[in-house]
Amino acid sequence: MKSIFNVNDNAELVARINQLQPHMKPLWGKMDAAQMMTHCTNSMNIAFGKTRCYRHQIGILLGNIAKRRLLKVDQFDRHIPSFYKLRIYHDCNFDEAKEDFLDIIKTALDNGEPSLVKYPHPYFKTFKAGEWCQLNWKHLDHH
Repeated sequence: MKSIFNVNDNAELVARINQLQPHMKPLWGKMDAAQMMTHCTNSMNIAFGKTRCYRHQIGILLGNIAKRRLLKVDQFDRHIPSFYKLRIYHDCNFDEAKEDFLDIIKTALDNGEPSLVKYPHPYFKTFKAGEWCQLNWKHLDHH
């Protein structure tokens, strides 16, 4: 499994981000490139503890089941719903979104996997070693 904490995988992700252009239409979904990068940055902020989200009721009921399912699949389904706090509806500045996204990807590489939060995820509760990393990669790859 690829990882944002691996130098080569991180560089691959950065190269993919650098190919994005403001005028690009999404292949699927509703977000444009700037909104997608903002969404991904916001999710990474949760992973690294810059944003704290408390457990959601659906996550309390179904989070462990969903987490096990997502860990088993090679890639996320295109129609998987976003956590409501991570949905982006407003217009985002492409250059700012790209800079913020690249910054958090670089920070992830610099700080490594130990910098991931230890408190419960809003949906998936707690993570064993490597699970947070695995779900983060799948989420970023999904977009």
